[in-house]
Amino acid sequence: MKHVLTAVLVLFAFTDQAGVFAQGGRGAGLPEGPDGGPGVRQPQGRGGGRLGGSGDASAAGTALIRGRVVTADTGAPVRRAQVRAALANNRDARLVTTDEQGNFEFRDLPGGRWEVTASKAGFVTMRFGQRRSFEAGRPIEVADAEVMERVNFWLPRGSAINGRLLDEFGDPVTSARVQAQRYQLVQGTRRLTPVGMTAQSDDRGVFRVYGLMPGEYYVSAVLRAPRADDPDDATSYAPTYYPGTGSLAQAQPVSLGVSEEADISFALMRVRTARVFGRVLNSGGGPLSDGRVTLIAEGSAGMPRAAFGSGGRVGEDGSFTLSNVAPGSYELMALSGSQRGGDPDAERGSTRIAVAGEDLTGVMIVTSRGATVTGTVGGAWGSASPPPVADLRVTAQPVPFEGGPGARPARVDADGTFTLTNLFGPSLIRVSGLSREWMVEAIVVAGSDVTDTPYDFQPNERVAGVEIVLTDRMTQVSGTVLARDGKPASDVTVVVFPEDATKWAPPSRYVKSARPDQQGLVKIVGLPPDDRYLAVAVDYLEEGGAADPAFLDLIKTRATRFSLDKGASAIVDLTLVEW
Repeated sequence: MKHVLTAVLVLFAFTDQAGVFAQGGRGAGLPEGPDGGPGVRQPQGRGGGRLGGSGDASAAGTALIRGRVVTADTGAPVRRAQVRAALANNRDARLVTTDEQGNFEFRDLPGGRWEVTASKAGFVTMRFGQRRSFEAGRPIEVADAEVMERVNFWLPRGSAINGRLLDEFGDPVTSARVQAQRYQLVQGTRRLTPVGMTAQSDDRGVFRVYGLMPGEYYVSAVLRAPRADDPDDATSYAPTYYPGTGSLAQAQPVSLGVSEEADISFALMRVRTARVFGRVLNSGGGPLSDGRVTLIAEGSAGMPRAAFGSGGRVGEDGSFTLSNVAPGSYELMALSGSQRGGDPDAERGSTRIAVAGEDLTGVMIVTSRGATVTGTVGGAWGSASPPPVADLRVTAQPVPFEGGPGARPARVDADGTFTLTNLFGPSLIRVSGLSREWMVEAIVVAGSDVTDTPYDFQPNERVAGVEIVLTDRMTQVSGTVLARDGKPASDVTVVVFPEDATKWAPPSRYVKSARPDQQGLVKIVGLPPDDRYLAVAVDYLEEGGAADPAFLDLIKTRATRFSLDKGASAIVDLTLVEW
């Protein structure tokens, strides 16, 4: 029996309706690819250049990946589609464009595990090896001088939501912004996330949101109409969810299958709106210069917060005015204009307000500078060589993640030093851009290891001497998966996680997932050492689902236990479980 972890997680098996859409080799009714069988390897690289533009080609090599992109319904070539290849756990990424026959080719690739994605407007974006909606793709393992043929994609045409917006009299609403949103697991919690193209209603009130994957979507509409000057008619239209409610708890999702279209219509809610008047002062007591205020709607119980989309500039005297604010509870956030640019002198502050249809005056926000962190990145004792730091970035990840503006990542200088600014509240220090040969061993602040413990940054705090220690003693977990009949299973997801549930809280370094490559081999690198790991293979898991503690708790009794020492490799062969 299948267990549903979240109320809106819907699984649509692509293969039930249109065959296999992204894989090497042949599928029923699918077009012939280049010469050779599924995932054919050639021993030497071939000639030819990249098609279209290329992304970061910082690491040159001798491997080659080529394939074709066609439509899933007719097999016609998809011309000018964008195909992206990214080296797993690395910053190296390439971008090419398909030719008139839908062919593409990546040349001069370094050996490694590559993730390949194909996209074009009006079609569903597909990852190589993806067979179901919202699951991760399968990596392609290539060695130096290898050629991987027939990395083919069959793109389904995107699903769409067609609709019409009306006012309270049944007349069309023009120039409203319409957005489709769906629940996604972000750092272990369900959040309503915008997807697809934002649409705008025309003079008939008609809109179309297209390019959607199969799934369930919530549709919202916002009209930026001015409020009447008449004090007896201080009304406007509130942000409205289909089928015509301002409450996400009462909204109804729209279900879409593969290449399916749905038709809806609903009326915007007219409510008594208010204006919010206030001032923003900086940490020195003066008006905040070059500032902006933004409203963020507070979610109801069990619901995420959502950006209201209303904001405005702060005047030279620190004053601000927000108009057309619908009734509700909000966080009112103030940012200096350069906060997103990494300015160490930038400031931030917030307060909570409740609006009930009457103008709100005298709102005061006092901002402060965030914490500043300085430190160094270096190799652990016994490392074979100093770690490369040219492409490394140090970030501070807020815990819990609220989706608001975060601090700008800090570049690591050639001498290994870095400076992070604008840090607020509990955050985990993280490093991005690491090569396949290096992983984080420890992050030390004032003699304490905070690698997996959030540090609570206080306003104006200065945290110096942070040490980020990297090691080239990489851990690796590999293995294969068998179906219940004893045959190899490749269309699976493997999740590795610790037995200790206190280490599950997202974002956890101890929890990782992977899908088998074209040879059926699963490989996970860079896990911290632990003597009580669990591994399990399931037939489907939405991308990001491995970080859901509810899923880990449900599946832990079906998992296989193993240990992983520092710098060690573990081979764990699994049997597919049903859940």
